[in-house]
Amino acid sequence: MRALDKTTLPKQFAKYLAELTAEAPELSRRLQLIEADDRGNGSRAQDADLTVHSYDDDENSIQFLTENGFVIVRPWELNEALTPVDGSFRFRVQDPEGVEREINVRVSDRLLTETARRTRGRIEPANQFWTACAERRLANYLMQHGEFPPAHEMKIETLDREDLLLAIRWEKTT
Repeated sequence: MRALDKTTLPKQFAKYLAELTAEAPELSRRLQLIEADDRGNGSRAQDADLTVHSYDDDENSIQFLTENGFVIVRPWELNEALTPVDGSFRFRVQDPEGVEREINVRVSDRLLTETARRTRGRIEPANQFWTACAERRLANYLMQHGEFPPAHEMKIETLDREDLLLAIRWEKTT
């Protein structure tokens, strides 16, 4: 265990202060969206089908944050429901401005069957591999395009290089 000296405490305090300072712009942005919504001034938060939602209060939420500020959440984990087993994953996605959409990522039946066959049953349609694959593909799309997918859906018809590398290392789950 490291001994505390006179400089340790001020250094830790400075570090925590810097972290809090870095969070202030995001909190300010969220507050402005809420205030704009309350005033009804026609901001993006006022559009009929847009929702500003914060996951800060959800104890069970696991968030996937992309480098460009999109947040991806698996709603079935929030509700403690079973993971989808049919190759259709409905993620909640929030853009950097707080706009939320539900995005469906669908793995083709042909790809599910072909992968199970080629992996000799190691990666079945109900395997967690598909959740990881769908989430990664969605994150890549959001990073590359900086916007929600058209019609709020994506379809995976083939495995890309990263999927194949992951599939090779993936172990059978029951």
